[in-house]
Amino acid sequence: MSISRRHFLLFSGTALVTAGASFSIPKTKRQHQILAKTLGTQTDAALSQMHYSTFEALKNQTFQVFTNQGKHFRLQLDQVKDQGQSDLLEQFSLTFRGKKGQSLDQGTYRFEHPHLGQFSLFIVPSGQPNQNTYYQAAFSRLMA
Repeated sequence: MSISRRHFLLFSGTALVTAGASFSIPKTKRQHQILAKTLGTQTDAALSQMHYSTFEALKNQTFQVFTNQGKHFRLQLDQVKDQGQSDLLEQFSLTFRGKKGQSLDQGTYRFEHPHLGQFSLFIVPSGQPNQNTYYQAAFSRLMA
């Protein structure tokens, strides 16, 4: 079953509001690192609890990516870019690098990492043909 970007954003926003009501958001880099280790013990990590510093600590590490057809790929977290933060809003983007000739369409995929566990992430392919394929994921969420 494919999930559209609209449904993904709607679900993510609802999950964030629900999680925000019952979860204290870590404010320091150390708290995010502790959270990343804690999430590694779960089988399905909550993406709403992962922040810029969570992914920054995993830069250059490999993530397993699974398709609905049962195929899997390895993507390396190439870049974690801060797009601006305030007391109310956190914005950042992730850029993953795939191997040359490996191609994933725009969509939501199941990601897995030893420290984070499994989570779903919407990615968009980018880059030049005949080179490594890059994929981006963008985050923009309220910190209330």
